[in-house]
Amino acid sequence: MKQVARGASAALAVAAWLGIACAGAAPSSPQQVTGAGDAAQLVLPEIRGASSRPLRVLFLGISGLTPGDYLGEAGRPAPMPLLASMAAAGAAALAVGGVAPGSVYPASASLITGRLPGAHGIVADRRIGSRGVRSARYSHASQLRAATLWQRAAEAGLRVAALGWPTTEGAALPLLLPDAEPERQGEHWLDAVAEGTEAQLLAALRGAAADLPAAALDQPGAARDALLIESACELLARPDGPALLLLHLSGVASETQRWGRHSQAAERAAAAADREVARLLACSARGVPLGATAVVVAGDRGLRPVHTQVSPNTALVSAGLLEPGARWSALVRSNGSSAFVYASSERAALRARSELQAAARQSRAFRVVPAEELLPLGVDPDAWFGLRAEPGYLFSDAVGGGLLAAAERRAEGGALAEPDDTGWLAWGRGVRSGLRIPHMRVTDAGPTAAALLGLELAPQADLDGRALIGLLDLPPATPARAR
Repeated sequence: MKQVARGASAALAVAAWLGIACAGAAPSSPQQVTGAGDAAQLVLPEIRGASSRPLRVLFLGISGLTPGDYLGEAGRPAPMPLLASMAAAGAAALAVGGVAPGSVYPASASLITGRLPGAHGIVADRRIGSRGVRSARYSHASQLRAATLWQRAAEAGLRVAALGWPTTEGAALPLLLPDAEPERQGEHWLDAVAEGTEAQLLAALRGAAADLPAAALDQPGAARDALLIESACELLARPDGPALLLLHLSGVASETQRWGRHSQAAERAAAAADREVARLLACSARGVPLGATAVVVAGDRGLRPVHTQVSPNTALVSAGLLEPGARWSALVRSNGSSAFVYASSERAALRARSELQAAARQSRAFRVVPAEELLPLGVDPDAWFGLRAEPGYLFSDAVGGGLLAAAERRAEGGALAEPDDTGWLAWGRGVRSGLRIPHMRVTDAGPTAAALLGLELAPQADLDGRALIGLLDLPPATPARAR
């Protein structure tokens, strides 16, 4: 670092989008799952028999997932009953430490590489250009500088699918629905993902979305989640369905950010995501018995309450270090509750630091974080220094207006020292039952999933996380060595 079925599917998607579907009560006795229609009645089978590896691993990312969503909290039952059953019957984390910054793209890349952002290369959600912070995200797989779980599985000859997982655009996977967002005028999400999506899968996706308004899918949320699940069901129904499925759901985080944690909307979103997971398991059970399947569910970052937006770039504009729409000498890129500062020279960095320290003293909304505090966190090595928001504040990339304004969001992530409130759980073949994990880190998820598959994500010396071997119930074997 420098110093300083079309109708039914569409109906499910619409119901999830509107948030009006009712949660079904789980029956008290196990039953054979036969199809997606049984999702509301799904009960997890008891895992029996000698230690053995799963025939299929479903790796699900639920953005904004917390331990309270599957364990419950004081005076609040768990809003995700299926995940609660999986947590009770499998292994579940009481606390999961995040990465810095704790935003979607860096955290999602850490989940499947076992590396910190500075090592895997996905250091923020949005990229920087010569004219400032761009709308373009770190979505292309070529930007990853570390081996991923999907790469190691494909190298081992496993059939892999990735649906909506961040930073998979352009990934060398035949079964891919890429991480892509509409960027051009008049473009919709279905148009954006069309180029990288397998033809048969794209046809099924368009059929399922035929009765939905195109704009309903243009933002991450419940409607898109429902279509991703429908796409997964199409893949899992094939005779050569994937042995590893990566799938990312965004509805919980979207509603939590908009309305706040523990709001009725966030609770409904959590319940809707739980039903989508049940639907996914019901679909998967048609090809591979649930008793031979392992399910890993991982959150990416915690979302804390916010009320005020801070726009530190306005201080750089006043100092003449940043001109809107023109080349910059210094620039702040927001990550939510944290931000990094970039400069074209040491002189510009020193001036920016002086201006931002003055703004911090005036507003009492944030503080400047020196490079020596950032280095151990494994953040972007190109940042000169960082900014840490005080509780209740979040950063914006805005270059106009005042330093402070009312925040449109009610909750946000992106902290530098991420609170230990991200979630993780695993259930199924190869996972020991009834375990509670006092503490783990986001970077442990990928190495653990790789070990479950009998693979090695990378030599331990090259990882920031580690495989939680004590969670796994597997036959003695040497994992396939990383290339």
